[in-house]
Amino acid sequence: MQVKARIAFTKCPIDKWGRETEISKDQLSILRRVFENVGKEQVTHDQNINLTSLYNEIFGMNKKVTTCGSCVKEIIRDLKEIVKAYED
Repeated sequence: MQVKARIAFTKCPIDKWGRETEISKDQLSILRRVFENVGKEQVTHDQNINLTSLYNEIFGMNKKVTTCGSCVKEIIRDLKEIVKAYED
């Protein structure tokens, strides 16, 4: 299901098909701003809360804020893929 959710935000590079799901300009702006402030090695508790909240809002999930490094990295990776899809 996670893969399907991520694919929904992609579009054909030669415009044969569009995105199945769109995020708002506000959400995209917030994501870009959050990633500008996220450290390379550590994510602060406030950043973790913001990232988890955005993740839940965009993907329609109900993940809880966690201190699990792997889980936080997964959230960051998924959200960065969304930003990258909108930069293409």
